[in-house]
Amino acid sequence: MSLFLIALFSFFAILSLVVVIFMVPMAVQDTPQARIKRRLTAIGRMDTASRAEIQNLLKSSVYSEVRWLNELLSRVQFAQRLDLLLERANLDMSLPLFLLCSIVAGFVVLFLMWIVIGQTFPMALIFGIIALFCPYFYVKYITWKRMRLFLEQMPDGLDMISQSLQAGLGLTQAMVFVAKEMADPLGTEFSVFIEEVNLGLPLADALKKFEERMSLPEVRLFNTALLVQREVGGSLAELLNKLANIIRDRFRIERLIKSLTGQNRMSAWVVCSIPPFLAVFMFIREREMMNEMLSDPVGRGMLAVALVLEILGILVFRKLIKIHI
Repeated sequence: MSLFLIALFSFFAILSLVVVIFMVPMAVQDTPQARIKRRLTAIGRMDTASRAEIQNLLKSSVYSEVRWLNELLSRVQFAQRLDLLLERANLDMSLPLFLLCSIVAGFVVLFLMWIVIGQTFPMALIFGIIALFCPYFYVKYITWKRMRLFLEQMPDGLDMISQSLQAGLGLTQAMVFVAKEMADPLGTEFSVFIEEVNLGLPLADALKKFEERMSLPEVRLFNTALLVQREVGGSLAELLNKLANIIRDRFRIERLIKSLTGQNRMSAWVVCSIPPFLAVFMFIREREMMNEMLSDPVGRGMLAVALVLEILGILVFRKLIKIHI
C-alpha cells in the first residue's frame, strides 16, 4: 500500500477522534428552549421583518447557520426527513454535524478494517458502509422509544387538560400546566408547541408541526378535536376524556396480546438465533475449515445465501407474530 493512502486514512482517523471528543457529547437530550434557539437567533437578525416573515421562519426548518449549506440541504428530501428524525429523537445535534459524524464513522471503520486488521478492501468497505448507517439506525431506535413513551404519557396528559378545563382554565393555560408538570417527551413537546404559539405561529400551523414531530394517530385525533372545538364549540373536556380512555384500552389489549403470544415470540427468537451462534462456534472451533470456506467462491456464495435466508426468516417470523391494534 502506498504511503499516500496510509497518510490519508490516518488523517481521517485523527479527525474522527476530534469528532468523538468534542462533538459527540453534544448529542444529548435537548430542552424546549434550545430546540428553537436557532430560529430565535434568525428572527433576532431580522430587524425589519414583518409578522408574516417571522411566521414563515417558524414554519420552516433551519438546517445550518451557513446560508449556502442551509439552502442546499433544504432542497434534499432525505435531509428534510433526517432533520425531522433528529427533532423527534430530541437530540441537540444539527443535521450537518450528524452527517459529518456518520461519514467519519464509516471512514474510521474502513481504515481499521483495511489498514490495522488487514482485511481485504471489499470486506472493509462493507463494514464501513455498515458503520456509516449505524448512527441513523441508532437515532431511529431512540425515536421509536421516545414516541412509545409519549404515547404512554398521553392519557395522563389528556386527563390533566380535561380536569384543568373543567376547573375553569383556558386551553392554553391547561397546556402550559401539562408542559410544566409532565416529564419528557410529553412535557417537552407541549413546551415547544406553547413556545411556537407565543412567538406568533397560528394555532392550526402549530398543531400541524406538532403532528409532524409526533406522527401518531392519537396526536392526529387530538389536533382534530382542538380544531373542531375551536370552530363549532362543544365539550372538549369530555372528548379528551374519551380519547384518553381509548388509548388506555389500546395499551391494555396490546399487553394482553403480548402475554398470549409470548411463547411463540420466544420460539421465533430461539430459532432465528441458532444459525448466528452456530457460525460463531464453527469459526472458533474449526477456524481452518471456515477460512477455506471463505476463500472459496462457492463457500462465500453459500454463506451469502444463508444470510439472505436468515434475514427473510426473521422478517417472516416478525410479520407473523406482530399484531397491529
